[in-house]
Amino acid sequence: MGRADTTSKNNSVESLHKKALMLQKEGSQEEAISYLDKALESSPNNAELLYDKAISFQMLLKFDDAIECYDKSLKIDPNNFGAFVNKGLCLSNPNISKHEDALRCFDQALRLMPDDPGALSLKGYSLDNIGRYREAIDCFDKILETKPREINIIINKGLSLSHLGKYDEAIAYFDTVLDYEPDNFFATQLRQQAEKSMRQNFSQ
Repeated sequence: MGRADTTSKNNSVESLHKKALMLQKEGSQEEAISYLDKALESSPNNAELLYDKAISFQMLLKFDDAIECYDKSLKIDPNNFGAFVNKGLCLSNPNISKHEDALRCFDQALRLMPDDPGALSLKGYSLDNIGRYREAIDCFDKILETKPREINIIINKGLSLSHLGKYDEAIAYFDTVLDYEPDNFFATQLRQQAEKSMRQNFSQ
């Protein structure tokens, strides 16, 4: 293939990719995938195209297809932080609930970016889901060191403490959330549940 042909091919792939990203942003995921497929015909080992195709599948809740594309992308580019995180998100989705596999993805992501709060939060969520509550709390604590008023993380730590049976500590965390956001329905509900569980423990 001559230089002019290569340039034309690259321009075509770039044009198709741009169109796909525009459609993806507009929410037209099926159309985005069709443009990405056309681009992949010319550039089958393009990790970025495979990654963006995975995102569209994920937006369509087609998690198995998304995981397959993330795997292909990571085989080409094993340092794609976003691919590890998003693959982990697919695996930890309630419809799949493969939290052990998800944890491996989050650990790979954290190997690349050790202090990323999003990856730490997702790792904590998966750890909590498989009963590794103390490790989940360690993840949440690491985030709270730099983001002490992160509401969702405070709630998640309170939940893990409740799962450990430390209801008084959990209530203190839910109270902290309610100090910041008095109308937080989720924190109010979880606080009531923790109080109920604590009373049941005392009555036994």
